[in-house]
Amino acid sequence: MTRSVPLDRRYLLVMPIPYYVDDFGAVWVDRLWKHDLERHLDYLPQLTLTAPCATLGAEKDMVRFDPPAGMTLIPLPHTTSMTSAVLGLPTTALRLFRAVKANEIVHSGAVGWPYPIGWLANLFASLLRKPLVVVVESAPWRSTGEDDSWKRRLRKVVYERLARWSCRRATVAFFTQPAYRESLFGGRGTAYVTPATWMNADDIVSEAAAQTRWQERVREPVRLLFAGRLDADKGVRVLLDAVRASDAKGQAVALDIIGSGPLRDVCEQAARELRTATIRMLDPVPYGAPFFALVDSYHAVVVPSVTDEQPRILFDAHARAVPIIASGTDGLRPHVVEGEREFLVTPGDVRSLQAALERATARPEELRDNGLAGRRNVLGLTHQAMHENRSDILRRHFGA
Repeated sequence: MTRSVPLDRRYLLVMPIPYYVDDFGAVWVDRLWKHDLERHLDYLPQLTLTAPCATLGAEKDMVRFDPPAGMTLIPLPHTTSMTSAVLGLPTTALRLFRAVKANEIVHSGAVGWPYPIGWLANLFASLLRKPLVVVVESAPWRSTGEDDSWKRRLRKVVYERLARWSCRRATVAFFTQPAYRESLFGGRGTAYVTPATWMNADDIVSEAAAQTRWQERVREPVRLLFAGRLDADKGVRVLLDAVRASDAKGQAVALDIIGSGPLRDVCEQAARELRTATIRMLDPVPYGAPFFALVDSYHAVVVPSVTDEQPRILFDAHARAVPIIASGTDGLRPHVVEGEREFLVTPGDVRSLQAALERATARPEELRDNGLAGRRNVLGLTHQAMHENRSDILRRHFGA
């Protein structure tokens, strides 16, 4: 990565993602979160992180993180229920207020559980007249999933209004898609659309290697992949119904599913019921080389989301010259390459997805062309490029 020019200002990063401390005082974080923190530190030498903190237990995929000189960690109560969140609110509010007051720029968001700590940080930044940077990468409150209770609908309204309030008071706002900017922003600050990705430049397959792989792949039976959380918002039920419909027609759609979640048992049951079509359930693999090696073996990745989020899997697939079969949502549609538009499906529509799966199974040459075009589409959308872009924007606004 080309090192960004540092922004030498006291910068507060407010995050809902927890970090952990072991019995010896060492700090542990999620492996991908560590990678992201290191990119922040490339251009924020006076970074303060305030986030929920807990004692390290049996959490998976944690790596040690040694904060560099100049970085400060401010622990917040780690809450896992509404009751613990309410009990921890006074401590959370006091520490956030002090952190906002001590820093020059506040970077926050509008998501979190049981409530977004960003709401408090955004309020304190407004009261103390501190420049506010708001990042919106997803809007999970907009989906009720399979829970359509009045409580969930009320929470949806409250979250939406508070998210708009936060974004409209931001000095700088980053959104992962134009639809978020249009629906949430409207203040006097400046809004930017910067897609969020995890992949690095090294994860993008070369043009020559992609061409070689596809020469072999077009001669093989088409196999499709779904990789993600197994819940209704990801379109899992729609996907299963589409495969069942193809199976009833005697169509040999072949799908592998990798992931965990509340619908895994439902997926396993569907796999046992099929006659001609097939579903294989695979165990999750770590993100990085093992994951990209897995993606390399497929003809297409299916992304049947029914929400407006922007799954990062679409960029991961394109990085390996693997096309996507996707819902035409606000989060996915802007990054679908021309040929893939033939495989865009109506969100939540079983017949539309069924037709796309059957078309993909019968036309591997189309998948090849779309995959190669998708690879070219992500060359400038790496995780490093995302941070370099944000660094340039922050320096333009706050560098003086």
